[in-house]
Amino acid sequence: MSLRTLALAALAPLLPLAFVACDGAAAPPAVPPVPSASAAPAVPSAAPAASSAAPAAANDAVPATWKEAKTHEQQMAYMKAKVLPAAQKAWEGSKNPEVTCKTCHGPKYVEPKAFLPKLTMKDGKITAFAEKPEIAKAMATKVVPTVAEAMGEKPYDPATHQGFGCAGCHTIEMK
Repeated sequence: MSLRTLALAALAPLLPLAFVACDGAAAPPAVPPVPSASAAPAVPSAAPAASSAAPAAANDAVPATWKEAKTHEQQMAYMKAKVLPAAQKAWEGSKNPEVTCKTCHGPKYVEPKAFLPKLTMKDGKITAFAEKPEIAKAMATKVVPTVAEAMGEKPYDPATHQGFGCAGCHTIEMK
């Protein structure tokens, strides 16, 4: 057996952990390696599998609302199950590339306000509507309402200054 075959056989059980998509769908299970004659037989665990898996499963469950997502794992599960598909649908048919977690969180997976471009507000208006009208309009008419709904909030209402809007993801600089 070649060194490459041995390495792949040793790593095969770990492959499903390495290839979990951003949308939360796991990669198909890897084919387990063929045990060698020298391999030690598996020893069953003393603890029942259900007791060790139950807390993690409960912790990873998708909360019904964003406000119920208390742990980082719950927040990620909620984003992957509700917000990411909504954002993808909002951008469907646009000139923008595929929407992934990195679209808003960047390659280091930081908060959107730390990654997304800062917006400038001047004379009570966000300047992006004059500087980049096509994308600003798409964000205001498609993305904000869709993501607001996915987050369980109402879209921003300029009359009341309430709801989810640009400042939900972007830092707003006042000029």
